[in-house]
Amino acid sequence: MQILRGLWLLLLPLMATAASFDCGKAATAIEQVICATPALSTLDEQLVTAYREHNQDGLLQENQRNWLNGPRAECKVDVACLQSRYQERLAQLQGGQLMRQRIDNASPVYRFDIGLFNWGERDWAAEGPATINIIDKRSQRRVQQLRLDNVYMAHGDNGKPLVNSARLYDLQGVINVADFDFDGHADFAVQNGNDGPYGGPTYRVYLYDTARKQFVLNDELSTLTEENLGMFQVDAKRKRLRSFAKSGCCYHETTDYQFDARHRLQAVERLIEDAQDPAGKQVRVTRETLVNGRWKTSTRRYALDAYYHQ
Repeated sequence: MQILRGLWLLLLPLMATAASFDCGKAATAIEQVICATPALSTLDEQLVTAYREHNQDGLLQENQRNWLNGPRAECKVDVACLQSRYQERLAQLQGGQLMRQRIDNASPVYRFDIGLFNWGERDWAAEGPATINIIDKRSQRRVQQLRLDNVYMAHGDNGKPLVNSARLYDLQGVINVADFDFDGHADFAVQNGNDGPYGGPTYRVYLYDTARKQFVLNDELSTLTEENLGMFQVDAKRKRLRSFAKSGCCYHETTDYQFDARHRLQAVERLIEDAQDPAGKQVRVTRETLVNGRWKTSTRRYALDAYYHQ
């Protein structure tokens, strides 16, 4: 073992110019394997060159970090695995394209300028790491910049990005603007993928913080989109948010939420439609309502055909 270690140390100076980094300072096992494998060293140089070429405005910085700590790190010192991951990542970077999109029809107050590195996997949508500059329309000044590891931007029939669209079981808006917490200030959500139930849209939801004069990520509302069927609906009149969930074809839940005194999201009403009748003739409808801190429940059964043709 000592002899092998000695040989490795002797080889390091000879490999100091390999890869995209100084092999004389290789600190991890993966870096050492890259330096010791000419094919990997070449791929590493090519990958870093492609990354630097496309990383405009730091667009790919977080995405690249995630790749290094995720797919590449999972290979450990397996040379074949590393070669495969490097080739996949290189093809992804070389096949991608930077696109810029100005969205000025989502809000009367703000414009959203999106720079997105599109992986080019779909004709009807662009998807990839993105920066979003929020511009005050009145002053034309940038009030905030967001960096997201992934943004999904679907296009309508006119070829323009969908905005303010929360159609169930359909493509939804890349930017949806509304007063989500009913405090008199516009908030917005950015579609960051389709990783929800049944491949549904997911969002990062930002609420306007009056003290900081910034949009702040809200985990509760973001999670609401991740656990249900896409973007929630906003009932401004009743100051409620409504989400939809399902299990298979025949079980559906519609839940209404309000913000409590601590500005925390709380479920206040739920409609459960359960048509999992083995005979296929009935639907069991349960209504749950929160009254003075306690849930009140009522259940009725309806003929299946009559209920769904109301």
